Amino acid sequence: MIMIFNKARIGQMLLCLLAILVSTQARSAGEVYIPDSHQQGELHPKLAMFQPYFGGWQANMGKNQQGEEMIDVSVWQRALNGNAVRTLHSINDGAYGGESLIFWDESEQKIKFYYFTTASFYTSGWMEITGDNQFTAFEDVTGSEQGITQVKSTSELSENEITISTSYLKNGEWTEPQVRKYVRSDRAVKFK
Repeated sequence: MIMIFNKARIGQMLLCLLAILVSTQARSAGEVYIPDSHQQGELHPKLAMFQPYFGGWQANMGKNQQGEEMIDVSVWQRALNGNAVRTLHSINDGAYGGESLIFWDESEQKIKFYYFTTASFYTSGWMEITGDNQFTAFEDVTGSEQGITQVKSTSELSENEITISTSYLKNGEWTEPQVRKYVRSDRAVKFK
């Protein structure tokens, strides 16, 4: 096949290539590119309650064992033509991170999700909508080196804040709930 390009077409192609190169170079190494996190396209009706969560968030998780502040950055967005919600997050610029896909499972008639981590384990679970802006997630954990086999968390959105209360089934016992508050953020999710 012979393709004939006129000067205008070649100019358009060069501009597109330049735009791609500039946008790629503008991100630092390990930064995750998040296309339009505030997408306004339609969502599956069973996922519509997540629309107000779209965009960027961050929470101060306290200090780690070395005394360093731990900051969790997350982004919520529409995925798969509105048939799923995608979340990404990273703690301390990629020291740990993960990605989830939340979707409506027609056969089980429930909201389900998979969460994959940079620590080589994953979780799967389901969610129950418990209020207009509140849901509870139940997760089964596979491969945790800390002995965690299940997680239960309740999330509530109010104004521009998400409050999450999380308990872990660790070595056969539930931990005391940990409460975190997330506020709006434009920080990037990063993976190392």
